[in-house]
Amino acid sequence: MIKDRPVPNFIAKFMYKRHSPKRLKKEINLIKSGLVSKGDNVLDIGCGPGHLSLIMAIETGRFGVVTALDIHPLAIKSVEELMTINDIKNIRTVLTRTLDTELLDNSVDVIFVLNTYDMIRDKNKLHNEIDRVLKKNGKLLIRNNKRLLTSDSKYKKIFDSYDNMTFDYKDKKTYYYKKIN
Repeated sequence: MIKDRPVPNFIAKFMYKRHSPKRLKKEINLIKSGLVSKGDNVLDIGCGPGHLSLIMAIETGRFGVVTALDIHPLAIKSVEELMTINDIKNIRTVLTRTLDTELLDNSVDVIFVLNTYDMIRDKNKLHNEIDRVLKKNGKLLIRNNKRLLTSDSKYKKIFDSYDNMTFDYKDKKTYYYKKIN
């Protein structure tokens, strides 16, 4: 099994400073656009410092749950600090290097992979875990700010090969999928 390796702490700290809510306006707008509903079970793969997990938790309300997953201990620590500061109780943190979400089969309504897809080495494990935990009619959103994506990109090709995912292209950097069975 391929294990991802966290970046050194000094790099993580630099990256997390760049993850301010001001710089994440597009991602915040995506979350608030109706993708997340009250009571949803949400998985944030590669949660980073947790600013977006916090927005997801607010959108799901007190009956929803956000699972914030990352490979870096500083990311998990940051999420837990944000939870304490903002008195948020519906975020569950998972520190993992193998993409084991610890979630039940068919238990997640929405999965976000925001600006982390290219960093994950074991794409097959990622795809299998997404397929395992995402409910029928569940939504998957992949967004990458690093490079402009086109409709014939590797993201679309990869997920088009899944019989149970339908593709809906929204903009140049964001891909939306829906699990159909």
